[in-house]
Amino acid sequence: MMKHRVLVIEDEDVKRRTMVDALTDAGYEVRGTGNGTEGFQLVRDEFWDVALVDLRLPGMEGLTILSKAREIRPETAIIIMTAYATVKTAVEAMKAGAHDYLTKPFTTDELLLKLDRLFEYRDKAAENLVLKKALADQGEFRSMVGRSWTMRQLFEQIGVIANSDATVLIVGETGTGKELVAETIHYSSLRREGPLVKVSCVALRESLIESELFGHERGAFSGAIRTKPGRFELAAGGTLFLDEVDDVPLSVQPKLLRVLQNREFERVGGEQTLKADVRVVAATKQDIRRLVAQGRFREDLYYRLNTVTLRLPPLRDRKDEIPLLVEHFVKKYDRLEGREFSAAALDVLRRYSWPGNIRELEHVVEATLVQVQDRQIEPRHLPRDLLETVSLRAGPARQPLKEELAGIERDTIVRTLAHFKGNISQAAKHLHIARGTLRDRLKKLGIKPEPK
Repeated sequence: MMKHRVLVIEDEDVKRRTMVDALTDAGYEVRGTGNGTEGFQLVRDEFWDVALVDLRLPGMEGLTILSKAREIRPETAIIIMTAYATVKTAVEAMKAGAHDYLTKPFTTDELLLKLDRLFEYRDKAAENLVLKKALADQGEFRSMVGRSWTMRQLFEQIGVIANSDATVLIVGETGTGKELVAETIHYSSLRREGPLVKVSCVALRESLIESELFGHERGAFSGAIRTKPGRFELAAGGTLFLDEVDDVPLSVQPKLLRVLQNREFERVGGEQTLKADVRVVAATKQDIRRLVAQGRFREDLYYRLNTVTLRLPPLRDRKDEIPLLVEHFVKKYDRLEGREFSAAALDVLRRYSWPGNIRELEHVVEATLVQVQDRQIEPRHLPRDLLETVSLRAGPARQPLKEELAGIERDTIVRTLAHFKGNISQAAKHLHIARGTLRDRLKKLGIKPEPK
């Protein structure tokens, strides 16, 4: 089996030799250099599976090497090493295309684990590439649906970041699917066999959130009758999803920053330091930068959470995808099978503003299918409160709702009768209503079917 090739670009001689020796002993083919310019030339002229690049280097700095390497050697994974642990630098490196980063000092075990996960990810990615492409072409990625450029970009981002351990911040309005994105990241990652633990930060009282996240020892406070593990312990080996992370109190934020930065914490009332083998995915509907400016959120915690940001568009900005989403939800909730929303009904849904986003659309589809037995869902079947806010016809003039619905009903019946050449029985069957009911509607709407 061919050895993986690793290039170490590190100007500290002792550290470089230590890394080269450890990686060689682990079975890698390794070369080291202490000069950034020489390191870039090696990246440019030879194939390397991985380049471990120090941030500060003589000749050419690490971020410059990263930028140039992404253009000419995209197949080489770049891991940035930095002792100048400004979180902003790590964020900048990840945004510029680094696969991951290591904060000095790090141990040999940490380095080898990082490389093991990288190559395991590459093997899995190669196996799943064709499947993922097929799913994306169909407009679905696991349970996520979308064919727009924005959604395809989101699918691609998830595919790229899923198998790193980088912290992810998902930003989007209520109902845009932030939890679904977190689930997709987890089940697309190497941690998929581990637990996915979810925490709604807004649902926890300030007095409880520290204990919920980090656990507590027996006797730590009144009512702590036994030792209790926190969510970081429960999520070991998997993913912790912090929903509404902007609601974490300022008093708890330093401890959350520490566990994200150093992967260690103590239970409330405890002295033993515990390790957190957890990938953190957080979500917010707030502009956290505004909260930082107001002094309600720590800037350093924001940058640590913001290593990778995924932004979810509101449904009002992707209305062209409503038919695809409706089809997806019909498949999910249609127990009678074979039902569908008519073009007129879909047109009504496209005209609605959807303040509740995809969650509201899913509820409307589910509720309609439960309450309506007809094979085809028409505008008149949609929730009344939705119809009352929508102008069902184009143009500046808006008719009273009753007249608009009657007009759509009339158009539908006239087109159906024309298709069946005035045959009332066939038209009624096609419309899934009784023949007598259709005759009553014809009389009320003043429609005279033309003879066959």
